[in-house]
Amino acid sequence: MMMTIAIVYSCQHTPKQETTTNPETTTDRETKLSPSYHIRHDSIDIQQAQQIALWLNEGQDTIEAFFDRGFEHEYDVYIFSERDSLDKQWQKDWNMPEFKSQCWMVASGIAHRLDILSPRVWQTQACEHDHSDTLESKKLIIHELVHVFHGQNNPSPTFENVENIDWLVEGLAVYVSGQLNEERLNRAKIEATEKGLPTKLADIWKGQNKYGFAGSMVKFIDNKYGRVVLVKLIAYTKASEILDILNISEETLIQEWTRSF
Repeated sequence: MMMTIAIVYSCQHTPKQETTTNPETTTDRETKLSPSYHIRHDSIDIQQAQQIALWLNEGQDTIEAFFDRGFEHEYDVYIFSERDSLDKQWQKDWNMPEFKSQCWMVASGIAHRLDILSPRVWQTQACEHDHSDTLESKKLIIHELVHVFHGQNNPSPTFENVENIDWLVEGLAVYVSGQLNEERLNRAKIEATEKGLPTKLADIWKGQNKYGFAGSMVKFIDNKYGRVVLVKLIAYTKASEILDILNISEETLIQEWTRSF
């Protein structure tokens, strides 16, 4: 069971250096442009918490620069020392008593909280993630932090009451976090060559290369319509509303994205 260790870190005015924050200190934020977050973890994961705090600080800076606004609310970060405890939390949160996470699932983010399986156990309790690859690990944490930001700016903070915008929710996190790299795009392009691109928005967030497809769609919207319009989309819960804002049909959007891809 997770101990009640609570650490408060602040991103505001954090020095740009490699040293870690003393886990026994508490930094009070003086501005709401980038609110504090609370990290809760078992004592065995103090070093993991310190590293994740650095990634969160960098992630907040990246996200706030991208969207040109700060986080709306404080949020909690929970580091789970083993997968079973993480599954129990997700079973409760998602009202799915029998849920068992797949090995690649190591984190999730919604408006008020970010859950993370401790990178300390990824080697034995996860797959497709290398805890020694600190760059990709950081991007993964920032990916989930984008979900936190998105949830704080959406009528459905937990994304439970959304309709056909998985491609936007996930694509935005891939794009902003820097996960849309050349390797991911190339894998998606190979699949597109062999099988063709999705022909409906609902099909973008499917299959082995869904991260590449979803991220590239968000990048296309950013390039075509501009950052102001893309940021505006995070306030909507339905694909039909997004298409109305873009003043385009689903068919035409898919066609234009296909040509750009």
